Amino acid sequence: MRSWTPRTLGVAALVLAVVLFLALNVFSGAAIRNAQLDLTDKGLYSLSAGTREVMASVDEPITLRYFLSRDLLDASPGLGAYAARVRELIERYVAMAGSKIRLEIIDPEPFSQAEDRAVGFGLQGIPLNEGGELGYFGLAGTNTTDDQDVIGFFQPQREPFLEYDLTRLVYNLANPKKTVVGLVTGLPIDADPLKEYKPWATIEQMKQFFDVRAMGLDPEIGDDIDVLMIVHPIGLTDEALYAIDQFVLRSGKAIVFVDPFAEEGSRSNAAMRLPPDAGSDLETLFQAWGIAYDRDKVLGDRGSAQRVSAGLDELGRPIITDYVAWLTMNRDRLNPGDVITSDLQRINLASAGFFDKAEGADTTIEPLITSTSAAGPIEAQKIRFQPKPAEILRDFKSEERAFVVAARVGGRLNSAFPDGPPKKKDDKADDETGDEGAGESAPPHLARSEDDVNLVIVADTDVLADNFWLQVQEFFGQRLVVPTANNGDFAINALDNLSGSSALIGLRNRGLSARPFDRVQEIQRAAELRYRDREQALLKKLEEVEKKLTDLQTKETADAGGGTAILTPKQKTAIADFRKEMIRTRGEIREVRRKLREDIDGLDASLKLINIGAMPVVVALGAILLAGIRRNRARRRYSGALS
Repeated sequence: MRSWTPRTLGVAALVLAVVLFLALNVFSGAAIRNAQLDLTDKGLYSLSAGTREVMASVDEPITLRYFLSRDLLDASPGLGAYAARVRELIERYVAMAGSKIRLEIIDPEPFSQAEDRAVGFGLQGIPLNEGGELGYFGLAGTNTTDDQDVIGFFQPQREPFLEYDLTRLVYNLANPKKTVVGLVTGLPIDADPLKEYKPWATIEQMKQFFDVRAMGLDPEIGDDIDVLMIVHPIGLTDEALYAIDQFVLRSGKAIVFVDPFAEEGSRSNAAMRLPPDAGSDLETLFQAWGIAYDRDKVLGDRGSAQRVSAGLDELGRPIITDYVAWLTMNRDRLNPGDVITSDLQRINLASAGFFDKAEGADTTIEPLITSTSAAGPIEAQKIRFQPKPAEILRDFKSEERAFVVAARVGGRLNSAFPDGPPKKKDDKADDETGDEGAGESAPPHLARSEDDVNLVIVADTDVLADNFWLQVQEFFGQRLVVPTANNGDFAINALDNLSGSSALIGLRNRGLSARPFDRVQEIQRAAELRYRDREQALLKKLEEVEKKLTDLQTKETADAGGGTAILTPKQKTAIADFRKEMIRTRGEIREVRRKLREDIDGLDASLKLINIGAMPVVVALGAILLAGIRRNRARRRYSGALS
């Protein structure tokens, strides 16, 4: 090589560099294909501990068939990057599970046997052209016992929930025997007339993981029930209460949803022409278990209130205000130390109640969801019948303390029926004849739980309703559900935990489609507190001035006998003064509303200045600094050469 000319060495170095570059690419593609660095805020692209636990629990072989039509990618180039991400993630699952999961990549060309398989699995086909050809982008999984589960189509809108969908599918195939959940409810959550008798999305999601059995309001709770889920218990008989009491004392596995006003349930009642909702309670059981709850009180929370449109004001403009009965509980309102809520980001509530520990009770109550300190009770009657959010906010008074909306109840509980089961109507006759055969198979009565219970209580049922945590979109004729809060995750996390399985808890809460501007919301609330009273006073004053002006003009018209009114100078002056007062009041209202937006506009301007102007300034300062460093180095070299 000593005889090589500099030009030859340069060409050789260039060739070696190209070879090295290609070799590194081939090596990285084969050896570190699954390596990645996740810099997203919530770690949306990192596999959760729940996924790793599910993969480790796979005992029997599972086959995943990834159907992806090349023609679909040609027709929709934007799907290419997402399809590659889906495949890479599935391959990471396969690598994590070892030989327990086998992956097949299938291109279902139109009118081929592969397409027949896709159709047989129930995958959703997307029209490619006017000739009726369809493209597929889905996943079908099977296990050795012929169980199957599918993802009909990987909608890009659900990308934040990709890990959830994939791990759910693997979990269902690896655990074909599901936990049995007994559902006792006074709401049509399993067949809502407002949804054409379809179940609520929370129930549909639950059925993916559990065997949900509706038991009505007079349940016979057998040994096959693993967890009891009670939602809006209304009109329960003593026999039903006793069955629930004994089940909780025996197994301690139940989740109870009560509500001072079930808004979604009230709408369903109206559709079925039933009486308006008046709240639910488990008073008999709660008293015995040491739980304080009042179904006639709704929790208001100024710090967690949702912004709503509350009709029009006197000027015909929309009223946008905080509705203190509709709450968004962000991460700081959720217990980070409990497995049920540790990874949740946001839960929406509507007309919720609150719990407390009864005086003298030895029950332990561990909060799961709490309000801010700017909270206080509201009479439920103000919420149940045509609520006016602006007036409720104006009259609302905080007790300057946090309230518990959902909690975990522990400790040993006393029975609400210490003397045994309640007497039925025909029990007296049975006692007289000595017929005890009906009770021979019943488990023995418990006056106190033998072990610590694990009970979850929630003072809201609307947390389960679709309207408060889902956005529904149509995708090629299919119903696409996109969560905006973790309400469904909360319910399933609780059931997972109560059933003894926590593997799935960490993977559902990977991201939300909505990222609220928390700072903007804080500014809005602060401005509302400063100016809302002044605005309401001005609107009332404007209403009075307009009424006086209308009365005066009406009186003059009446005095004129229906003809043209002849006004005295004094009356003309009064009307002119009223008009001036009305114009001045309108101006003050505009000024108040301008101040309502002042801080937000200032923040907006600051952000624009930072985003638009800061980067060029940073680049310019960096260039100046670099030029200075180079100049100093050149100066030192020049000085050294002279010396």
